[in-house]
This record gives sequence, C-alpha cells and structure tokens, in this order.
Amino acid sequence: MTDQQTTDKPLNGRLPSTVNSRKGRKKEWKDLTIDPLSEGYESHQADYVVGNSPITWALLEVGQLFSRSKNGKNLHVKLNDGRAICLDTRRPIEFKPSIRNSTQVWVVTNFNSTSASKTDF
Repeated sequence: MTDQQTTDKPLNGRLPSTVNSRKGRKKEWKDLTIDPLSEGYESHQADYVVGNSPITWALLEVGQLFSRSKNGKNLHVKLNDGRAICLDTRRPIEFKPSIRNSTQVWVVTNFNSTSASKTDF
C-alpha cells in the first residue's frame, strides 16, 4: 500500500472527518440593545467612579465592573468573552465577536461598597 492509499483508507468502516464538517445550529448573536439606563438613572447606594477614557470590551477582565456609557449611570459585570450582566436590571447582554474589539466601555476605577446603606445587588 502506498502512503496515499493508507491515508484514504476508512477507519472502522468510516472515512475520517474534519472538524469543519460538524453539524448543528450555529450561534446566532443578538444585537446590543440601546441601554435604557444610560441617562439619568441612579439606583446604586454605593459610591463608584468610572474612568475618564474608554477601553474596548476585549481588554476587560472577567468579573470587572464597567459602564456602557461615560456618565457611569449603569453598572455591568463581564461574565465571559461574549456576555455581561447588568446589575440594575439583572438582564444579560451579548457582545458579538465582530464588535468585541471596537465596542467601548468605561471601567469602574473606584467602588466603595461600605458607603451603601443596604445591599442592592
């Protein structure tokens, strides 16, 4: 047998398959909604400060607090590379792979939970 015949030979009655031939549904990414809490809403009892300059979503670490607006009127926590959760509404948001390197967010640079009068999240 030649080398070519050996590589074309079926394994256990099956031809070797490639990773690209997987079947199943592809992930459908949802577009980010307009943030309803970006202006004029402040429910947090704790004091926090967001940074002066935005960074991209891809630079955030998992578990880091951030705001989607520069006025810092909303807080989110990064859960993984594609998802975050809003602390006000407890609703998850998804970041499509195509926008992860361009979406700007503002990191919470200072968070003082000891100033909170009650636990709100």
